[in-house]
Amino acid sequence: MTISTRDDDPVAPAGSAARRRVLAAGMTLFGTRGYNATSVAQIEEAAGLRPGSGGLYRHFASKRQLLEDGIREQLASQGELLDAIGDPALFAALPLTDRLAAVAGAALDRLASERDLNRIILRDLDRFPDLLDLVRAHEMARIQALFARWLPAQTERPPELDWDAVAAMLIGSISHFWLLQDIFGTHPSGLDAERYLRGVAETTARILDMAAPPSAEITP
Repeated sequence: MTISTRDDDPVAPAGSAARRRVLAAGMTLFGTRGYNATSVAQIEEAAGLRPGSGGLYRHFASKRQLLEDGIREQLASQGELLDAIGDPALFAALPLTDRLAAVAGAALDRLASERDLNRIILRDLDRFPDLLDLVRAHEMARIQALFARWLPAQTERPPELDWDAVAAMLIGSISHFWLLQDIFGTHPSGLDAERYLRGVAETTARILDMAAPPSAEITP
């Protein structure tokens, strides 16, 4: 089945309270157990329905349709957060290092709030290339573009850097920190999130400062 990836319609309607319970139960089980290891009956039971009653099919055509709708709704629910991070005035009053730490912290919090979706992406979406493309277009590409625009705007004299590459480096670093935390419970380095984010912010601020072009000299 091919899904629509129109920019103006990334999400299916929310529907009834029962549908939302089934959707939430399914996405949680997919995240904790995996798509293949989760049965329709298990989803129905977790949603408060009689297992094997076919209650899931009153709201979704299939388990696969539930997965698609769950991904679409979770992507849409993060739109406001992305827009907020992209607001140039949001952290404008903070010093550069604090500004960088705040944005990196928002990105890490977002990964935590999307735990089930992230696990599904890593574990299950290789068998659903259309859904993987949806996540790439509406999630990964959007975040990449946002960071690549935001970073050079944080200094009055932005250096001539490959901002797409810098943004990818920072996103990858934050994502990897979250991933290892999710796998081990705590990061293997022993660093907590606050200390890690401060390190990312200080390092990035120094890179921006060292790479900045020299100030124009004023001649009499």
